[in-house]
Amino acid sequence: MRVSKDYRDSAWNILRGRYWWAVLAGLIASVLGGVGNRGSFDFSYRIDANDLSQKIYQWTDGRISVDQVHAILRPFAGILIGLGSLVVVYGIAMFIVGSAMELGYNRYNLALYEEKSAPKIELLFSRFAYFGNALLLRLLMLVKTLAWMLLFIVPGIVAAYRYAMAPYIMAENPEISASQAIEQSKQMMAGNKWRLFCLQFSFIGWWILSALTGGIGSVFLVPYVNSAIAAFYLDLTGRLAAPYAAPAAPASPAAPASPAPTLAEGESSSKELI
Repeated sequence: MRVSKDYRDSAWNILRGRYWWAVLAGLIASVLGGVGNRGSFDFSYRIDANDLSQKIYQWTDGRISVDQVHAILRPFAGILIGLGSLVVVYGIAMFIVGSAMELGYNRYNLALYEEKSAPKIELLFSRFAYFGNALLLRLLMLVKTLAWMLLFIVPGIVAAYRYAMAPYIMAENPEISASQAIEQSKQMMAGNKWRLFCLQFSFIGWWILSALTGGIGSVFLVPYVNSAIAAFYLDLTGRLAAPYAAPAAPASPAAPASPAPTLAEGESSSKELI
């Protein structure tokens, strides 16, 4: 059974000579909401205005009161509300548009293992013709995961891993229904959820380094992570070939076979008796 290192090696080899095209594809997919949170770690820390006021009060040892901070921030309240509204609208739009983009990006990553040259960027938009199916799948996965979350955090996390392969399944078979993709993912991930978790967790060091760069490093890390997860999916379907080399890698020439010796009439080879 393959382990996390095998999938990382597979991704590393498959990106050779095509890495910058994969970075461009990942950047486009990220901007349009097509990169899910599989294997990602969020190190950002968000605070609201009241938290900020309290922290300023603590940092200044009480020399600046909360009322003074509120007075300073009050003229900018409209701007902050407007920016917050834009962020909410952008998030909703990316959730909707990103549903089809995610399928296209998954198809792109799978194509890395199928094509000798870099897949065309247009492949990212190849699943917009199935926008309804893609959006329904994303909504259904969200609802099911949240439903399990209501019971407890752990069942929700397990559910997220149970449905993790559904976007890859629909990326290859865009005409199937969302429920069919989820059911196939549940069967595929039976006994494999921990393996996917280990694969994602094996990138923790890279995500920490990415966070130290203010998130800029994630642009270069996303192709590596998603290629490894694509390798994991291909392995589950029995299509990940060893030794995890790119299709463009030439095969080593086979040694010429030595001609069999000619036997005279009445002679026999000892191998015939084995």
